[in-house]
Amino acid sequence: MESKETVKLLGFWFWMNCGRALWTVGEEKEMYLEQAVESLEKIEQELIKRKSKFFGGESIGYLDIALGWISYWLPVLEEIGSITIADPIQFPATAGWMENFSHHPMVKDKLPPRDEMVVYFQRRKEEIEAQMASARKG
Repeated sequence: MESKETVKLLGFWFWMNCGRALWTVGEEKEMYLEQAVESLEKIEQELIKRKSKFFGGESIGYLDIALGWISYWLPVLEEIGSITIADPIQFPATAGWMENFSHHPMVKDKLPPRDEMVVYFQRRKEEIEAQMASARKG
């Protein structure tokens, strides 16, 4: 599989595992956290291999856009879920990319306010937890 296709696929599974790690508990949560970290390790290696500021080189490219949610949403999800996935010490290339992407002039002014995202995802987490609790009872 071409590198771009691999990274797109990793981004999809990374998103799924991050979401599941946020909404689940116990052993299931740990399993999804582990899978998210494994996916992020592959993204990290791709960034290291490219030796550039962005996946697209020195300017934002398609993969940067496809994976851009990592730079802004992931820290919010980590906060809401009291989890750590993108540890900047473990993933320095990803941390640098996140900083570069989220502060790029084409991106930073288009992002929703962080405080609104925290409120939104906190509500979603509470809704999903209530649904899961109801399903376990029923």
